[in-house]
Amino acid sequence: MGKEVFLMADMDIKQVVTTLKNDFSDGHQIVFWYDDDGGFKDSISELTTALADVATVIELMSGHQLETKLRLLNADQSEKFLVYSPQPQPPIEENHLRDMVLYSVTFKADAQEILRQELGLPTNLHRFLKDHKTFFANKVRRARFAKFDIDSYHSQPAVAIMATITRLDQPLVDFFGVLKAILKADLVNNKYLNEFKKYGVLSEFWDKVHQQFNFESDPNETQVLDLSTALYVTMAFRQMDLKVPAKVQQWNLGRKIANVQTFMQQFSASEKVDNQDSFAQVAAAVWQVIDQKQLFRQLEIDDIARADVFKQFDKRILLWIQTQLKLDVSDVTVNGVEIDQLTKQRETTHYGQTPYFNHLYQMMCNAWWLKKMVGTSPADNMSSLINDYLEAGYLVDTDYRHFVYEYQQAGFPEDFQPVKNLVEAWYVDYLSTYAVTWNRNFNYQELAPKVLQRNFYKQYVGMENNRIVVIISDSLRFEVAKELQNQFSLDDQINELNMHYLVTGLPSVTYMGMSALLPHRQLALQTNTRRVAVDGMEADNVKKRQLILQQANPRSVAYRFKELKSKTRDELRTAFAGQDVIYIYHNQIDTTAENQGTEDATFAAANEAINELRGFVNRLRSASIAHLYITADHGYLYRDEKLKAVDKIELPTDDADWKAPRYLITKREVEEPGIKRQSLAAVLNNEDERYVYYPTTANVFRANGGDNYVHGGSSLQEMLVPLLEIRTSSDKSNAQMAELQLVNTKRRITSLEVPLSIMQPEPISATVVPTSYKLYFVDDHDHQISGQLVVNANSEKKAIGERIQTVRSMLIDQAYNRNSVYYLVIENLTDHSISKLQYTMDLVNPDDI
Repeated sequence: MGKEVFLMADMDIKQVVTTLKNDFSDGHQIVFWYDDDGGFKDSISELTTALADVATVIELMSGHQLETKLRLLNADQSEKFLVYSPQPQPPIEENHLRDMVLYSVTFKADAQEILRQELGLPTNLHRFLKDHKTFFANKVRRARFAKFDIDSYHSQPAVAIMATITRLDQPLVDFFGVLKAILKADLVNNKYLNEFKKYGVLSEFWDKVHQQFNFESDPNETQVLDLSTALYVTMAFRQMDLKVPAKVQQWNLGRKIANVQTFMQQFSASEKVDNQDSFAQVAAAVWQVIDQKQLFRQLEIDDIARADVFKQFDKRILLWIQTQLKLDVSDVTVNGVEIDQLTKQRETTHYGQTPYFNHLYQMMCNAWWLKKMVGTSPADNMSSLINDYLEAGYLVDTDYRHFVYEYQQAGFPEDFQPVKNLVEAWYVDYLSTYAVTWNRNFNYQELAPKVLQRNFYKQYVGMENNRIVVIISDSLRFEVAKELQNQFSLDDQINELNMHYLVTGLPSVTYMGMSALLPHRQLALQTNTRRVAVDGMEADNVKKRQLILQQANPRSVAYRFKELKSKTRDELRTAFAGQDVIYIYHNQIDTTAENQGTEDATFAAANEAINELRGFVNRLRSASIAHLYITADHGYLYRDEKLKAVDKIELPTDDADWKAPRYLITKREVEEPGIKRQSLAAVLNNEDERYVYYPTTANVFRANGGDNYVHGGSSLQEMLVPLLEIRTSSDKSNAQMAELQLVNTKRRITSLEVPLSIMQPEPISATVVPTSYKLYFVDDHDHQISGQLVVNANSEKKAIGERIQTVRSMLIDQAYNRNSVYYLVIENLTDHSISKLQYTMDLVNPDDI
């Protein structure tokens, strides 16, 4: 009778090879291995390689016994063979190899014990491996299973199989992570649940669901959708602090609310990290289930505004804000906060952080701010009009610009066309009111010489003893430069930041403004071309302007921004070497707005101009530029709604006249209602006999030009241009990210809901940069035991009490060890640095809480 070799419990795969080699070295020509459950089937290639210099491995396939027997009988006696069958040895009457088996060696191996040893599992899991031998028969699955930390699943090994099947990409086995993968896959006919059933862990999955959430449901193909519905409905009413209605009690998981809240917070947060939104996709499917029940339609806006699990809540909030804007109310609040604060709060919610809703909330916030400002009456004298605009009036233009930009970025949503119409009406009325008042009071002769654009070089550049850079950004109107100034104010490498202003001449156009900003004794608007001669020299391109600059100071140079924007620090230094005066011409806004194909992107171009100028100034600083000015040739008017025929003034002209939408230059006397004039002689300080005529409102002359973007006329937006003075530092930045500190001194947890008082020690400033943090609790194995909370450290409040906020973290409802330590993790979302604060648990039985 053949010899049987049994491998004992301390064997691993290497020992299989070693034992087989020993059998062959003992003189045995053939070794038979009947692997009853096929546990080593995936290792045959490895064994074949390992035994290559000893024996030939034959895999005995069903139906190939006679073929195998003939091969063995015809083999040379010096050849040795391992005959491996992934099936049990057949009965004697069916075994054609029985005579050969009797005089050969039969090899046996305990695959489960080998696997237990390989995985480093405790001995009590031997039965678990045997019960799930089909799952572990695959090498790839074994490898994925082996990546998990044993301590995270030794008491619930079936969850580790679930984690392997769902490809949980983390070292710790986490049932909430498994459930997130289930919900992401499909709510009906879920592929992972099919595999759970195949590998014998489906019942354990639903047992775990019941344990965690007290969810009960008859097995059916919509069971995952039922679970999702229960989770979302329970979470929504929890957030609103309302009872789940009786008609949907089958979806009430309130007895395990801590786990529901923790899971839903984790699910929502994980989608932001993964750059997809399965959370929203599941919510949409759930909404289809519950919508006909009208669960939320009768609730007050205060209730809806406390919840964020369905995007329909956000849409309702936004439509409600639109209604308040139409009703012309100003003191309305939601949960004690005004509309602008409400929109900022909603921007931090799950859907509020998605591009679509984020644009809509910012749009509504700007509409609300705009509404509050447009009702003010303008001062009735030129000096006060200018001062009011410089102090706060420019914000009307900023809010309108931001509103239109966000509306465009949101895709021109039809549902919010009413608020778009309202904003357009408010802004057009504001423009007309202020333009009429401005033109009633405007007197060029009353302006101080220092604010006249034509005196810029003499007042600001010619008197400078050190190197100076002047950036002239075409159409950079005052309000855009103020936004740029605000951004620079948070840069600690800017030593000094002052906003001055200049008043352009008329018409407020490029050929006037660019010439006025150059050194000169005389400016003359030519009669046959739209050019201004500077001391008799043309100035219609950068090379010609450089020649004019060099007349005043030979150590001068002029560049186009696009010539410099890609240069390195050293290349910039070379370009500026030996120069005292450097003019740089930037053109982002005007080149976009003047093109009818891109005119509606004017405000997007303004944002791009801010970004380009901010980045470029930082590069100039690194190239040792310490003093610079940013200004513009002119401003502009922009209305997103196309001008109507009624907004256009019909004005007869003759061949010698120059007419554009916002101005007319002529020697003739023109008497028409709604227009005024200014002598070119006063504007250019010469003896020109012509006049500039312009509308006294925001209307235009009927002439060739843009439908939305116009300039050249007389208004604060067109004529009041920025003069932003910047002095930089060569010192290294000392800016640091804003910190968070825990105010709570007690580090003992006595409830599943843990209140956390968080303080931002320093307000946001040039040396303290806004930062966001993620807060959550973990156990001593770094296993997350709570939801994730995002806290923004972005307060500019000076009083420290106003920089303290209280948040509440909900722990998973499970047993906790009073002798173990737990940690509050505060993770910086910018550099992902982590700080941990130690806590102890002093909880009574969670089921009693």
